Amino acid sequence: MVTAMNTSAALHQRGSAMILSVMVMMGLGLIALNSLQQQLSAGLALTSNQHRYVIAWENASSALAWGVSQSWKDTADAKWQCQNVAASIIASGSAGVCVRPSLREDVFLVRGEGKMAKGTDSVMLYQQVSMKKQSDGSLLFSPLKQGWLDFCPEADELVCNG
Repeated sequence: MVTAMNTSAALHQRGSAMILSVMVMMGLGLIALNSLQQQLSAGLALTSNQHRYVIAWENASSALAWGVSQSWKDTADAKWQCQNVAASIIASGSAGVCVRPSLREDVFLVRGEGKMAKGTDSVMLYQQVSMKKQSDGSLLFSPLKQGWLDFCPEADELVCNG
């Protein structure tokens, strides 16, 4: 009878060890799945931010191309003249274009600005252009070679922030 009890206790202990090892494996699996979920969430947030940036960049690029092809008023002011870009030109979000005389003679600066959504930072692209005055007093621009920039081309950056 003692041997039967020892055998029964041994079987009972083996079952408990098996349940304990299964629970440890499940716990390790949950930890691994939680870690993977956190990595995927971080990757999704990064991808989403990059997607919004690319759309804002495309909006700024479209606004810049549109703005260079428009006729602008000739003013003596050295301030930015701005226009909103039509929604049909951009994919989503908003865009605007501004123009002003550059600090260099006979050069103008066109700035395309793109946003993905209201309240977000904007992406700004610049194009240096030469001016051609029309008979009606408006200005037409033609882009300078290698005049496209993704940073302010002026020596005084405050000129670009105005």
